[in-house]
Amino acid sequence: MPYIMIPVPEEHVEEVMQYTLRAIAQAAIEPWDTESVTEIYSEVDEATRSLLAFVARASFEGEELAATKAAQQIQLTVREAAGIINELSSLTRDTNRPGLIQSRTVPERLPNGRVTDKRVFQMDREIAELVQAAEQAELRGASSPLERETE
Repeated sequence: MPYIMIPVPEEHVEEVMQYTLRAIAQAAIEPWDTESVTEIYSEVDEATRSLLAFVARASFEGEELAATKAAQQIQLTVREAAGIINELSSLTRDTNRPGLIQSRTVPERLPNGRVTDKRVFQMDREIAELVQAAEQAELRGASSPLERETE
């Protein structure tokens, strides 16, 4: 493959190098497929599976799931739910794939008129469908929690 040399002003060399490295890293990311999501889903603990399932359901319906509601649903604190998101991010980064769950902060107006930041979780619809398929496959594979523990 031939090389192309492009003149870059000295003050922009670092920016161009960073852009190039980001573009290379982005191009190397593999998309999720049924097999890879099912594998991740089977490897993680029950709290992580529950969080994945709740976020997938909300995302499938076109909604974002508030971090407080997600934590309440999986019976953990918001900090523990955020820890799960961080662990999932590390796991997906190690497998060279995009994140399963995105976390972002949105403004929320309180009843008293003040505005505060609210953390929400969301997932791409395609990934949500794959997570729901993995959840259904797991439920078909082991009909009771006792059966899953003995495997």
